[in-house]
Amino acid sequence: MTRLTTSPSPARAGHAPADTLFTQVLAHLPEGVWVCDEQSHTLHRNPAAIAIWDGVRNADVSRFPGCLGWWADTGRPIGDDEWGTTRALKAGEAVMDERVEIETTEGVRKVLLTSYIPLKGGDGARPGCLVLIKDITTLHRTEQRLRGAEASLRALSQRLLQVQEAERQHIAQELHDDIGQVVAAMRLHLAHMVEVAGDGAVAGLAGRVLQMSDQLGARVRQIGRGLRPLELDDFGVLAALRSLVASLGQLPTLVVRLQAEGGALRYPPEVETAAFRIVQEALSNAMRHSACTAVDIRVSMAPARLQLSVTDDGVGFEPERAVVAALRNGHIGLAGLQERARLAGGSCELRSGAGQGTTVHAVFDTGALAP
Repeated sequence: MTRLTTSPSPARAGHAPADTLFTQVLAHLPEGVWVCDEQSHTLHRNPAAIAIWDGVRNADVSRFPGCLGWWADTGRPIGDDEWGTTRALKAGEAVMDERVEIETTEGVRKVLLTSYIPLKGGDGARPGCLVLIKDITTLHRTEQRLRGAEASLRALSQRLLQVQEAERQHIAQELHDDIGQVVAAMRLHLAHMVEVAGDGAVAGLAGRVLQMSDQLGARVRQIGRGLRPLELDDFGVLAALRSLVASLGQLPTLVVRLQAEGGALRYPPEVETAAFRIVQEALSNAMRHSACTAVDIRVSMAPARLQLSVTDDGVGFEPERAVVAALRNGHIGLAGLQERARLAGGSCELRSGAGQGTTVHAVFDTGALAP
């Protein structure tokens, strides 16, 4: 068995020998340092390593592979040949920053961050392994709680969006089926009044009320589209976007263009809803804040991917600062774009700069349904 040896270093006047100083450094390190030979038997452990590994259940104190352990991130037991010492010595390559969980005889679980570095002798052989150990139990448990809280918040956000969309759909349907039908019937009666009234004052009044009913009907349809266009559920996201652009009419100072590539495919409802809302919000932001003269909406539809972008030629902004400022002021529009995309399994990127306009780009990788 090859043993690790160190050559004594001569002590300079007034100084402790280098090996003594090295031993003192190891003794005071807060992280555990463990040196094993090529058979994984312990050659040296500093006090921190002894304290970390003290009282480990079913452990042969001279060997790592004799220990009972689990992979911290999955909970799967670690096999004897899976410990980092064995793998590092076999492959001759360092194994860095692995999280393992051990248990003491009192039933206390510890999570350790471990690294295994094979050592090389003068003849090129691997006489042993250096093991670095740090107790990260508190950090690991905190990360687990944060991940759990994040998952809960995402599930809650997704549920809130589903409830919001269902309520919008209900109101839009009511506007179309109830109020819209009443306005349409009222218009028919007014048109008949204009027809039978002739050229008198009553005809003029009826004509003006008829114009008001037309305006009311248009406004009801506009509100319904804003809440949730019926085309989104019936014909998909492309039809809904066309309806959105058409509802803007001819704007005197702004040109809105919609370009589409690929067939009019259908995607899962959550993807179509998220895509429509992202474009709707990006278009609204451009019209309100960018001082732009043109907005280009591009849609690329493929069987397994939906891509959308909204680009304006406005004043632009710094995305990170804008998101932070918006959240500080209680506005979630910009951050909401990215969150909507994530909840639907996609991603959303904001590209902008002062005087460079703004592009909102969203991608959803998903299997398409039948067109």
